[in-house]
Amino acid sequence: MVYRPRWSQSIKPYIERFRLLSQQEQIHLLHKMLESDRIESSENSKNLMVTSKSSSRIKTLEQLLEASKVDLETYFVDRYNVNKWEVSAQIDGQLVTEELFQVKATLLRNKEKQIRKRIIDDLKSDFKTYRPIERSYDNLDGDFMLEVNIFDLHFGKLAWGEESGESFDTKIASDRFHSAIDKLMLRSQGYNISEIVFPIGNDFFNSDKSFPYNSTTKGTPQQEDLRWQKTFRNGRRLIVEAIDKLKEIAPVKVIVVQGNHDWERSYYLGDSIYSWFRNDPHVLVDNAPTSRMYHKFGNSLIGFTHGNNEKVGELPLLMASEQKKLWADTKYHEWHLGHLHHKKQFQFPSVNEQKGCVIRFMRSLSGTDAWHSVKGYVENVQSAESFIWHKHEGLVSHQFYNV
Repeated sequence: MVYRPRWSQSIKPYIERFRLLSQQEQIHLLHKMLESDRIESSENSKNLMVTSKSSSRIKTLEQLLEASKVDLETYFVDRYNVNKWEVSAQIDGQLVTEELFQVKATLLRNKEKQIRKRIIDDLKSDFKTYRPIERSYDNLDGDFMLEVNIFDLHFGKLAWGEESGESFDTKIASDRFHSAIDKLMLRSQGYNISEIVFPIGNDFFNSDKSFPYNSTTKGTPQQEDLRWQKTFRNGRRLIVEAIDKLKEIAPVKVIVVQGNHDWERSYYLGDSIYSWFRNDPHVLVDNAPTSRMYHKFGNSLIGFTHGNNEKVGELPLLMASEQKKLWADTKYHEWHLGHLHHKKQFQFPSVNEQKGCVIRFMRSLSGTDAWHSVKGYVENVQSAESFIWHKHEGLVSHQFYNV
């Protein structure tokens, strides 16, 4: 009994053409098909398509990806399909049948890796032109610490003056930021400052996501001034420039506080700043992935959090619970928060009347956007704040920069 394969309609035209060939031509064609795997690929801005043509060796998706050397860190498989057919020929009086396969795969770009690559490329480009500022200090035994707070800048936010009452964009934000740093540094003169604490994050960026639209961490849409890559790059440069300025006074400790607008992006910012100053002995970056951060200076313990998660009344107990030893070793306790964009202050007495906990909500330099204008959240004083702490006497001075 002679085996007669059933050909699909799509394969029959090729079989008919194959039968018209001479026996020698059939043998040559079969050998060529068996010994080589023809792979075609096409790529555009969105995806990569890879196809194996008439192969007896590439039968599965995994074999196709291996043969085509697809970088699976750059792409991921969106969909694929496998076609199979048989080719037969009389060779030396014998019917030879061979299974052939066609494997097609469509792959999409890995956006997370693209984001990382762009950030790293930007860092490398800036590293080439950056020259660290060498400093030596004669005041490391000073009794004072400067804390500089520029909370809720919302860098990237776009506001139109005719709609919201004032214009705001990345250039205005940059100008206000640098003016605040310069003025608050000037107002710290006269104190023998031995260290500087510089909290960053705290909704430094206005958006956390760029796809499918600019939005906060939870997905609230935002009006943005620039493409997200440019916003991140310019924001990072702003922080680097501020640290370089502050280093002129004393060593700087950078504390990253994640916000509700930029929960993820603030962490990326902290990691970039850490990489930037990794070899600088005068800059320490604390980018711990926690929502509450602490810093002790002499007899004072300061807590930092954005203020959108915890209940205000529970913050003193949280500090005492999370930092038992530091709480016990210090006399003055404060929480510094953002989020509300206006000045607010609470004071909680503890069981021991010699101790207490002050909770301060910092003001913001950010402009009023359309949403805040519609809701009536206007006329708040736009401001940045700094504090001078004494090792033994606690907070001794509180400065403001007002727009």
